Amino acid sequence: MRTLSLLAISTLATLSGCADSDAELFELDDEAATMDGKADGLPGITRLERATPTEVTAAFKAKRSTELTECFTAYQQRIDATATRLSKNVASQFITVAIQTTDGACDDWSTLSDLVGGVLDTNGLTDATPTQLISKITGWVKPQLTAATTDGYVEAEKAPLLFYSDIMAVRDANARALEVNPTGVSLTAIRTAWDDVRDETTLDRAYLNPVKFPAGALDGTQAFKYLRAAFPLKTLTLQSTGYAAISDFAAANEGPEGDPAFKPIATALKKSSITKRFYFARQGDWSSNVLIVVDNKGQAWGMQMGYSE
Repeated sequence: MRTLSLLAISTLATLSGCADSDAELFELDDEAATMDGKADGLPGITRLERATPTEVTAAFKAKRSTELTECFTAYQQRIDATATRLSKNVASQFITVAIQTTDGACDDWSTLSDLVGGVLDTNGLTDATPTQLISKITGWVKPQLTAATTDGYVEAEKAPLLFYSDIMAVRDANARALEVNPTGVSLTAIRTAWDDVRDETTLDRAYLNPVKFPAGALDGTQAFKYLRAAFPLKTLTLQSTGYAAISDFAAANEGPEGDPAFKPIATALKKSSITKRFYFARQGDWSSNVLIVVDNKGQAWGMQMGYSE
């Protein structure tokens, strides 16, 4: 499947500098692959999604405070109308409340139970009113997120799993706030369309938020080293570029597999404001298909789909 479209040949003539043939282009990626996982220190890579401990802590507190208040109210209504304080025993019954309710109260009972237990333990308490406990959330959350940072930004892989969904939500919000639409392309529309592509499957699927690179970084022989430093390409190999990258990704096994919902994305990615297109893949005991594009605003972004279990 390692193909290079005629359009890609002209588009990528400047990408690789000395790479004036298809073989040389793929050799550049093969060479970069030997550094896979070791190129994180390349300078000037800016993830538009990056989030600080302060941002994630604020988002966690805002969301979980509301959920905890609603869940405790449901607990009072269904289990103990006289309860005024939260304890580990009370939190252990949130699962029962969740089962008994149809309005969504206590749906995230596991996170709320961990929250109550964590705040109480950190402060040496056996119980607390909801207001008291909520006031101490920041002091419990932020140190854990700070310990999981690199250069001041939270690394989801290093943070406790409890905070994963909140980290992802803040990252997506930050990326949306900072990204710029390529000419004639709506990134919001792309995201919305991607949510519909094979949405019924159990495949791992992700939208890869925009990353910005130093000027010219993707136009020389270091291009694939930079891409591999920024995107989930470990053990994947370059399969095709240009328009072929779009069609190959669209048809990929354990990828979109021809889903009509991908067509509006494919159409958008063929616009001239999308300047480079790359399809990477791995098949076997686990699979991953990644499409990365570069746009005329200097942003690289894309989509991933595969099966890792």
